[in-house]
Amino acid sequence: MKIALISDIHSNLDYLITVLNNLNNKVDKIYCLGDIIGYYDKPNEVIDIIKQNDITCIKGNHEKYILGEISYDKTKDALYRLEEQKHIISSENLHYISKLDEKIVLNINNRKIYMTHSLPMDCETYLYNMEQFNFSLLDKYDYYFFGHTHIPIIFYKFGTCIVNPGSVGQPRDYTQKSSYAIVDFDLDQVVIKKIKQNIDGLINRLNNKHYSNAVIEILKRVKNGKN
Repeated sequence: MKIALISDIHSNLDYLITVLNNLNNKVDKIYCLGDIIGYYDKPNEVIDIIKQNDITCIKGNHEKYILGEISYDKTKDALYRLEEQKHIISSENLHYISKLDEKIVLNINNRKIYMTHSLPMDCETYLYNMEQFNFSLLDKYDYYFFGHTHIPIIFYKFGTCIVNPGSVGQPRDYTQKSSYAIVDFDLDQVVIKKIKQNIDGLINRLNNKHYSNAVIEILKRVKNGKN
């Protein structure tokens, strides 16, 4: 069996469509590791595509913020746009978000898998340094999948493969490219895929809608001025 992992779409419909077109039915199932909303301008359309493509999603911190399940710094709402999205997202789609699980535990090809947005029972901590992780959890699992940092990683510890697919909608690895992961359980193989996006088209639309320059600049980040 082969699955795709995506994460942190953040209402970026353009980038999601490009990623799904690149996947082109190459996997048996797609899982999203949270944060489908917030930041950008197409939350309903993103949720609709997720449902249409039978993508199984986890509840991330932005979903919990908009539902009022955890609080956040309201001074950041010019970036997050969650107060605005409360009035944009349909009641049907808000209901969909409310029913998402915070973790998924699976067994595929006799491999035990744990998926969540960041840490178990903690969707806000950023796992930039894997030494933050309580590795005792890994005794039970062959794979641990998480998102939240917007930076892809494949890391092995005590026989467990730890994977962050990076971000579809707001990459923060200075490549200007979306990323996702393909996990092949028949081969026990994980590959990160990077996808070039039409940055200029999205930025022009966001500028016309008077979006915060800060969230636009994140999309434009590159290392040493190179794509």
